[in-house]
Amino acid sequence: MRIENAALSPLQGVPGVALSMLTPGTTAELVRVDLAVIEPGASLPKHPAGREQVFVVISGQGRVAADDDVEHQIQAGSVVLWSAGEQHTSWADTQMTVVIIQRRPAG
Repeated sequence: MRIENAALSPLQGVPGVALSMLTPGTTAELVRVDLAVIEPGASLPKHPAGREQVFVVISGQGRVAADDDVEHQIQAGSVVLWSAGEQHTSWADTQMTVVIIQRRPAG
């Protein structure tokens, strides 16, 4: 058994967002898992998903939007899925902890 601390680091150029890579995506399945803590009022700027992406809200509340810019409320327990290449953004209304799982199809 090995126990590690998920050390959060500020996400460069994105105030109020800290990230910890839990697994780098070097496995056969090419899965990357990140833990993010987004401070109230902070956001992840709109960007294309580099891979299929699952955004799981562990705690807090916020909003997400995709290509259509329509905002959707999210909270603890919400699971948001974005396709590779899909433009998306998220905002935290309260401190929001999320797990971001990205999968690149093999081949």
